[in-house]
Amino acid sequence: MEKKIYASSVARKKQIAKAYIELINTQKKFSVTDLVNQAKINRGTFYLHFKNLHEVEEYIENYLAQNFKPLEADFRLTDISKTPEVILNKLNEILLKDLEFYKVIIKAENNALMKKLQHSVFVSISNNFEIMKYVTKIENFEITVRQIVGGCTGVYSDWLKGKINCSLNEVSEFMTKLIRNGLNGVVKYGNRDF
Repeated sequence: MEKKIYASSVARKKQIAKAYIELINTQKKFSVTDLVNQAKINRGTFYLHFKNLHEVEEYIENYLAQNFKPLEADFRLTDISKTPEVILNKLNEILLKDLEFYKVIIKAENNALMKKLQHSVFVSISNNFEIMKYVTKIENFEITVRQIVGGCTGVYSDWLKGKINCSLNEVSEFMTKLIRNGLNGVVKYGNRDF
């Protein structure tokens, strides 16, 4: 019985979080009343899960951080220039587990959450000691990584918004090729560029 209650609590929190994001997309300021109306719940249900609107935002950020944590570990362990598909396939798994929630998040116009996520990915790649020992020029590497992270974010965002008409696997296969080509010349293994 406890698992059912927990699952219900998680589902309710996500329902509130989705409504929060939907309101951010349409209004600069809103109240708890606006949020409970958007989520189609009563105030008591809201306060059962959250103390205030700020806690909802923190919940969303923590939810994303927790879900994307496995990617950070792979950025440290996997050499992204050789096997970017490992990271992209894991990203596909994460997105597909909660596709509708990510679609709501991605529609936000002023998407501070996406900017934080992009920064986190950039830092994870830049802190990848395995790849950094092969970097030929740090400035070029940083520019390339920023372009790759921004480009991947843009492509995945457009896919989530329905602007790209192909499968998620096709997106990751193509992005793998682009990442390998993008790192060519800034990461050197022996006499081979990647």
